[in-house]
Amino acid sequence: MLDGLLSGADQAMVNAFTSGFRVTQVQTAINRCVPDPAAAAAALESAQVVALGILVRETMDPAQFEAVYRPFATVLPGPNYRPPAPIDQQIAALLRRLPALKGDVEAEVAAVAKTLSQPPKPPAAGAGAAGGVSVLAAPTGLDPAANYAAAWKQVIATANQVGRTHAFRAMQDAAEQAAPHDGLGIVGFAGVAAGAVFMRDAIPIEKVLLLYEPFASAFPYESLA
Repeated sequence: MLDGLLSGADQAMVNAFTSGFRVTQVQTAINRCVPDPAAAAAALESAQVVALGILVRETMDPAQFEAVYRPFATVLPGPNYRPPAPIDQQIAALLRRLPALKGDVEAEVAAVAKTLSQPPKPPAAGAGAAGGVSVLAAPTGLDPAANYAAAWKQVIATANQVGRTHAFRAMQDAAEQAAPHDGLGIVGFAGVAAGAVFMRDAIPIEKVLLLYEPFASAFPYESLA
């Protein structure tokens, strides 16, 4: 989507954020707060995508821009940012929206969910996008599936520790019932997302966002109100 829109953007700015001096500036800033090389490489790629999205924001649908800006929305609030609603409102909004998932949007949810449930595979020889920001596999050492599984285990353990197990399971079940049961395999992931939102006050926000990630493009986290 961004590739098509960038043809009308300032080419010098595009170049600055893909191969120019801005890349070095962003990389230096990221390395100061993200010591792990693999995580820093992933953050740099996300920052490049976000920067290009900002360049063409005026020609994007607001929901599309929110999805592009997602990796930085909580730590660096973007335009029109609204703090998340109370937990009960977020859960209710998620349950209302889940039954409406269909078509390409639902397919994207399923694709992201599949990526987060399977270990990364090495990229095929010669793989990558031509020009612009390359679409890369996860850097070596960064395992989204392992991080996702670990975050979910932390949520379950925390729910048990604070005595919320019964209500936590009820939220899971409600989301699983609301999700489309059409074979795309997102039912369980809907329960995980709801469980993470329900426990958001007891676990780090980055864990909540990771567990919510399959649904982030369909209805961004901050839009749950």
